Amino acid sequence: MQLYKKLMRPLLFTLQPEMAWHLSDLGLSQTWFWQMIGNNFQHHNELLEATVAGIPIKNPVGLAAGYDKNCKFLSSLQELGFGYVMGGTITKDARPGNPKPRVIRLKNQSALINALGFPGDGLERALSEISKMVSIPKKSVRIMSVSGTDIPDITECHRQLEPFCDAMELNISSPNTEGLRIFQEPTKLRSLLAEVNQSRTKPLLVKMPPYKSDEGDHEKTLNLGRICLEEKVESLTVSNTIPIAHDGLAVGHGGLSGNPLFENTLAMVKTYHSEFGDSIEINACGGISNGYQAYEALKAGASSIQILTALIYQGPRVVQKINKELSELITNKGNPKI
Repeated sequence: MQLYKKLMRPLLFTLQPEMAWHLSDLGLSQTWFWQMIGNNFQHHNELLEATVAGIPIKNPVGLAAGYDKNCKFLSSLQELGFGYVMGGTITKDARPGNPKPRVIRLKNQSALINALGFPGDGLERALSEISKMVSIPKKSVRIMSVSGTDIPDITECHRQLEPFCDAMELNISSPNTEGLRIFQEPTKLRSLLAEVNQSRTKPLLVKMPPYKSDEGDHEKTLNLGRICLEEKVESLTVSNTIPIAHDGLAVGHGGLSGNPLFENTLAMVKTYHSEFGDSIEINACGGISNGYQAYEALKAGASSIQILTALIYQGPRVVQKINKELSELITNKGNPKI
């Protein structure tokens, strides 16, 4: 952790965010290296065992969608100690995303603003990459995130990717993608889920749109959750980045992630858990970067937590750090789910 914070991060942060990201990808492409040193990133404790969408996982820390959009580095990322890793978000056709600049660091807040808009190489490339993983030992549960603006395209992604993973996630909540919010309309979401359910054989997660808890604007989003429950969705990811304006981005707005989101994420998880109880699992996503925050999210009703921005700011040992802190908290304070 200290090597990353004192040496690697200062060097990476001299570069533009996407350039630094690509440099990190170059390191992750050396799968043999991460397999060789992977044991150094693990923290095993039976107290950490959890589930995601009903699937047993060794610990509750998952990698959120958005880090590995083309599923090229999941074999390396699983070596970092995650309970599960999320590939994507994948769309049927290749997309350039939004114009640059489209990522901004807020260093003093350990936060990012991104307006990426789902850049990616499309379904065919993702299938090519994940098919290579069939022969690689699975050290974490694998989930693929898919999205789009058209039901046939999304269902095609789901149908073709599902055989290569343990579960699938539908992302209906990116604030940076034109047309995606169509599935935040109840009848459209129900139609999408009904179509996906025609062929699915594995658990399904839905990544929900965020709302600001202090504004009391939650009923519309909870209604989407009710539809998910009725359509037999196993898990809800709560939630995505918070929309924010910023004139440093080419499109003038993006999604805020990182530390500033934690209190809002915690409040949303409590609201969802109050509404649905244990009838549908909740994955807390947004602003979690340490064991205390993970513990509070689990105590609020989450079954697992997802991180992404914390990985960028804290480096490859962040999962181990969270799990060690979480183990200590569970030992001293008890199971957060009781």
